Amino acid sequence: MTGNDLAEAGAVKIIRFVGLLIFLLATAFGISTEVRAEGRVALVVGNATYLNAPPLRNSKNDADDISQQLRRLDFDVVDGRDLDGRGMRMALTRFAQKLKGSEAALFYYSGHGLQIEGQNYLVPVDAPGDEGSMMPFDLVKLDEVIEALGYTSGIRLLILDACRNSPFAKRVAQHGSTRGGELTRGLARIERTQGMLIAYSTQPNMVAADGTGRNSPFTQALLQEMQVPGLEVGTLFRHVAIDVNRDTQGRQTPELSFSLLGEFYLNSQESDLDAWKRLGPSANADALKEFIAKFPTSSLIDAARARIAALEITSERERLIREYAEKERQLRLELEQAEAGFRKTSAELDELRKRNEARRVDEQHVMPQNQSTDQVSAANLPPASEKKEQEKKEQDRLAAEVTALEANKKRLEAERASLEEALKEKLFKTQSDREQADRRVAIENARLPSTATEKRVTTAPTHQRSSANCQELTARAQLGDIAEADRSALKLCR
Repeated sequence: MTGNDLAEAGAVKIIRFVGLLIFLLATAFGISTEVRAEGRVALVVGNATYLNAPPLRNSKNDADDISQQLRRLDFDVVDGRDLDGRGMRMALTRFAQKLKGSEAALFYYSGHGLQIEGQNYLVPVDAPGDEGSMMPFDLVKLDEVIEALGYTSGIRLLILDACRNSPFAKRVAQHGSTRGGELTRGLARIERTQGMLIAYSTQPNMVAADGTGRNSPFTQALLQEMQVPGLEVGTLFRHVAIDVNRDTQGRQTPELSFSLLGEFYLNSQESDLDAWKRLGPSANADALKEFIAKFPTSSLIDAARARIAALEITSERERLIREYAEKERQLRLELEQAEAGFRKTSAELDELRKRNEARRVDEQHVMPQNQSTDQVSAANLPPASEKKEQEKKEQDRLAAEVTALEANKKRLEAERASLEEALKEKLFKTQSDREQADRRVAIENARLPSTATEKRVTTAPTHQRSSANCQELTARAQLGDIAEADRSALKLCR
């Protein structure tokens, strides 16, 4: 062994001792006020301002935004920005302390990273700047991060946006084992990842773009997907890979190493698609309105509105039928009462007429046999009896009441016929509206199978409309339910 090799071996031992000493001091003096977090814990590091290299445009923003989003998802976050080597190792110590009893541990890093002889390293901000002056122990070995993640008995997630074109590769001191091009750009694929998910911002041995906006392409896509409820983490990172590949026109494709034995959700809230499936075809209007309020930007909103319209039309139809039934019941009751009154009054009138006729006959029989009726003087007749007058008035009254009851009966029958006709017209209109609403529901239902994958299309946009899409636009136009933006698209179908 040469003197240089002995010196390097001694230096490595010193670094390991210093790391252990930092860990013990951190434990003894309580650097972390919370040792245990029974949930989700994350360490988010963003190294942007390097002492001996140009600053990275996005790394601090990336780390800030990821940290904020993780807190929204109930992660206990340990933050580190622009950390030197000692700071990175102390952050790992705090992170490891929190992991006992946790269900998930996540490490996110944005900054420079490189590989030496297949070993991956993260570059602290105080890395040496002179060519040939930097030793591997000036860096933070990724194995140290993996070792810290091992303190959880739950899910382990390692997210690396660290494959940028690093100026530090030329500065690593060359020795016997690293001559002949052993310094490789990008990061190497990590082996032995059982029970871990590792997401790289690009393919092994490739470099990733830093981005021109607030975030790098990888982190921007990750932030967007983390906001989507109900995405299993493997699916989430596959979506990220598709988004980055699309947004960079194929120049960058993230890689996913996935060996989790169970499902895990960064955003465990119910997704709009899952909520829609749970609602099922029998959902009422109130449940659909709650869906719209909960997922106002969902692509399923039109389907929900179409179903609400159909349900409301059905409800209106049922209301009309109930209203008619009640009015018809009241009219039938009034008609029955009118008929009963008519029969009763008619019977009374007939009875009164019979009595009058019988009395008249009796009066004729009591007259003298030799005296005709027209010879009977008024003096011989009983005085104008009040009883006769009352009977005459009663007969007239009953006759008028019979006439009124008969007229009322005809009016009620006409009103009943009119009500039935009005109901038929209203039911015909609601039936037409319902059929139109059912067509809208069918159109929206036809779109559902592609809803979950629409945003995953990786091919370039084309001006050629598919026949299925043209059919949908045509159907919407026929229903008068087409947005102004789709009218120009409809022209391409013709």
